[in-house]
Formats: sequence, C-alpha cells, structure tokens
Amino acid sequence: MVFPPLMAKIVGFILALLTPLLNFFLADYSKKYDAEVEIAMEKTGGYMKGVCHAEPQYDLIREGNIEWFRDDIPFPYNEDGSLSESYTEWKKYVKGYADKGIRIFGITPYPEDYLEYGLDPREPENREAIQDIARFYMEDLRGIVGAFQVTNEMGIDRFTYPLTMEEAYEFIGMQLEAMYPIRGDVLIGYNLAALSILDMPKKMSEYHQFCDYVGVDLYLGCFENLLKNANQFITVLNYVRKVTHKPVILCEFGYIGLGEPKSKTEKQAILESYGYSSEEEARADIDNFIKALPEELSNEFDRYAEETPEYRAELMFEGEFSNHLYRELHEGFGLYNFPHTPEGQAEFFSYIIPKIRKLDYVIGSFIYMWDDTGDCYVCGQEDCPVETKWGLVDSEGKPKPAYYAVQEAFAD
Repeated sequence: MVFPPLMAKIVGFILALLTPLLNFFLADYSKKYDAEVEIAMEKTGGYMKGVCHAEPQYDLIREGNIEWFRDDIPFPYNEDGSLSESYTEWKKYVKGYADKGIRIFGITPYPEDYLEYGLDPREPENREAIQDIARFYMEDLRGIVGAFQVTNEMGIDRFTYPLTMEEAYEFIGMQLEAMYPIRGDVLIGYNLAALSILDMPKKMSEYHQFCDYVGVDLYLGCFENLLKNANQFITVLNYVRKVTHKPVILCEFGYIGLGEPKSKTEKQAILESYGYSSEEEARADIDNFIKALPEELSNEFDRYAEETPEYRAELMFEGEFSNHLYRELHEGFGLYNFPHTPEGQAEFFSYIIPKIRKLDYVIGSFIYMWDDTGDCYVCGQEDCPVETKWGLVDSEGKPKPAYYAVQEAFAD
C-alpha cells in the first residue's frame, strides 16, 4: 500500500512516536492463558526457530540455529482421485529434512486448488470432502509435519480468489474443525496478513476453539511506506494476542535485502519500452498497456477483469504493482535505521528477533526466506527486488550477512 509521500512521512513519524505508548496499552499482562502457551511449547519442543522455503542445505540450516522449515503442501489428488505426483514427491522431499532433525511446518493449499479439483468451498455439499482432505493431511503426514497452517494469507487477493473474506473464514474453519480432534501432538492454526490483521481475528473467533495458535505474517517497511518503527512488530503481535488470547506464531517475517527508488528518467525508459510515453498515456489505454507487460505481471490482472479500467489503472500505478512495473522499491519504503541493503537486512534481524523472543506468548518465528531467487514470482522479472532479495543466503547458497545475524539471534 502506497500513501502520498508527504502524508506518509508525517503520519509515519507520528505513529513511530506513539509506538511505545501503543505497546504498553496493548501488552497482555494476563496469566489466564499461559497454560495454552506451555502446552504448545511442549509439543514443539521449545521456541520454533524457522525459515520458509528452504533448500536442502541441511548442515548450513542447522548451523544457523534454524530448527523448523515452513513450506506449502501440494494438493494431494489427481482428477481420478489417485495421489498426485507433486504431493508424493513433496512428502519425500520434506522427509529428508525431518530425517535430519529439521521439523516441518506445513501450509495446506489455497481455495483455487480445491476449485480446480472440483470442490468449491462455497458449496455446502463439498464441506465433508474438504474436511476429509484436511484429515488425510493430518494422518498421512504424521511424524513428518509437526505443525499445520490452514491455507495462507486470506485477505491477499491472489491467494483468496475467488472467495470473499466471509467464505474464506468458513473455508479455514471447516478444516480446523476436522483436524482438531485427531491432531495429537501436532499444532494447528491459521495466519493473518496485511489489513486482515485488523478484523480477521475477531471474525474467526468462533473457530479459535479449534486453534493451537494464531499466526501473523508481517513485512513492515517492505510493502508500504507508512510504518517506520521496527518496534511496531511488537505492536501488531500484542494486538493479535489481545484480541485472540491464543499463542502466536510469527509465520512469516523478513526484510528485503536490496532495492531503491528509480529515477524519473529510468521510469520513463521503462514506460517507453512498452510503447508509452507517460503514465497518463498508459492509464488512458490501461488494458492494452497491461497486455504489453511481462506475462506473469499481465496475468495478475486477470482477477480484476470485471473491475473498471480506472480501478486497474489505480492498481498499476498506485498499488503494489507499481513496484513490479518499475522494478523498484518506492521512495519511503523502509524502517528507520534499516536500509534495504544486505547490511541493513542483517541489522534488522539482529534488532528485532531478540525483542520478539521476549514476548512470552510468541511460540515461534519463521524468517522469509532461505535463499534469494532468480526472478520475482509475481512479475517474472529478474531485476525486480520485491520478491527476489529476501534470502539469508544468496542464489548460489552462500551465506549473506543476514544469515550470521539470524544465527546469533536464534542461539540459545
């Protein structure tokens, strides 16, 4: 989310000043729910020190004091009901980690995966079949997966589509309800992301009886230009605890290790490479402009086909896609004292991890992600920093400064 620069600077400064006060009032001083935290920690064997989307560099992972690997579970079935190759191969893959003593935090599939199989979560007659799949995961992956997160980041359009948020709550809840009685020593829960952090915990309250934890995905200073104080991580975690009264896992967090604003000249050259002389010209012909973009980025707009051209233009030039278009991080993106550089990324982890670990109700944190990637999964461009420079190691598997910062911060 991008706010006008002057407004972001002023409001961001005020919010940064208010952060200590907010943290004081949002802190949960109650001892009522400590038993749930203790039970969860017994199941996990202690604080969950994890990373997302790892490569099988087992020794390097363990040397980094990382004990958990969080990853997406493929949909289990082919159209004929047989087990899919993607699922069976994934199971073998993560067993390799488990055999090395690295525990697995598995994420169940998105709504679209069920729709592709013919199970529309919006249709009541599909409820039992979806619950059967949830139970299958629990039983088939027992001994390999130590914690489950039911789907991922509902509230983010590309992940929630085509469900409404109310439908997404039910989609999550029916799976939690199915898994809860048979979970044994395995943790189950769901995660919050972006603006859903504000209201989703309240809307999901009826399902918290089936949750061992509530998760949070948080990337302050990376996708918006308003929040500037790293201690606002604590503010958000305190808020989620205050509302849910559940143990909390920071399921994803990180800091982009490279990226800066493009100059006007550089942006102009990018527009001209698509055949347009200005943003105004592109806005006036937005659908043809979108067709001229790299295929991955162009396809992102398919879900907005029924929206107005003006809405699509706003998404392109005022929303998250602007950073992908220009392959930049907007001016103002970043936390105070932590530049988007390899060194700034490392300093961020050195600062924030010890603060998070002091929160008694937080039972784990998972860094996004293990390695830098060759191209951005949203727009497909190699030089887009938005989804390529999150790694603790570089694209060749060599440790970055962030690796050593995490190694020290995760040490007991």
